[in-house]
Amino acid sequence: MANRSGKAVDKTFLSVDNAEDRGFLHRDYIAHCLRWTHVVKFLGTSMRYKESRILDVGCGKEMPLAKLLHSSRMAPAWYGAVDVTPLTTPAQFANASWKPDELYSKTDVCDLSLKDLPSKLDVIVCFEVVEHVEADHCRRMLTKFSELLDDEGVLFVSTPCWDPAVGAAGNHVNEMRYEAFGATLEDIGYTIESQHGTFASIKDYRDALTHEQRTVFDELRAYYDTNYLSTIFAPLYPQHSRNCLWRCTFQGRNNVRKFDPLRDQEQPWGSSEHWQRLDPSYDSI
Repeated sequence: MANRSGKAVDKTFLSVDNAEDRGFLHRDYIAHCLRWTHVVKFLGTSMRYKESRILDVGCGKEMPLAKLLHSSRMAPAWYGAVDVTPLTTPAQFANASWKPDELYSKTDVCDLSLKDLPSKLDVIVCFEVVEHVEADHCRRMLTKFSELLDDEGVLFVSTPCWDPAVGAAGNHVNEMRYEAFGATLEDIGYTIESQHGTFASIKDYRDALTHEQRTVFDELRAYYDTNYLSTIFAPLYPQHSRNCLWRCTFQGRNNVRKFDPLRDQEQPWGSSEHWQRLDPSYDSI
């Protein structure tokens, strides 16, 4: 199975620089920026960044997370960038006291092992990547992350929440239902510490608002356009959002569950015709 462009692995990335050149930020770009600031906020708490070994998977050639760490004056203990496309250190780091430690250019993270890293990792970030590969490839990636994380390591991963009534983006190989993706994380052995919607269509969550929230919503709507407004309430309603950010720790068989197992979730689990490959034991169900 491939996306509409015939690609089984799609290398599309959103360029914030190009968005700024157009003078307009769509909700996708706003959500991107807020994802990165969410991670930086986490790393800034108790100065976690000083001891953190970070792997940025699907970083893109612009490496926005690395740039944000630099502009926030946060130099992590180690930062590695992984992408299937060619990578070079951005010009912003030419005279910087800190710069990315390792660039894994033209690399599938599934091909990395601990011998390729300085040690196990404290933080893995994988934003808007797993929908660009087939379901079984996504599963391998999530499993690989669990192998690379330290015992108290944290995974940040974001991906669209597939709604069959809306359909998948043309450049996406396989989008997954919100419940199916959460179940997959837990089946692998992750505990989901938090999940937040990153953007949502107003119509998806407006009916879920309380009276007080709707009053606030209407006040905000008088000022913000729909692109900004779609990101403001989305974190409160991940189950109604078009995209979700998950923060997870890996605890194996001792993990805590929020979702029923994947095999008990509504089918199909994803937009690809090979959606069932999200569960490697599907044929035996």
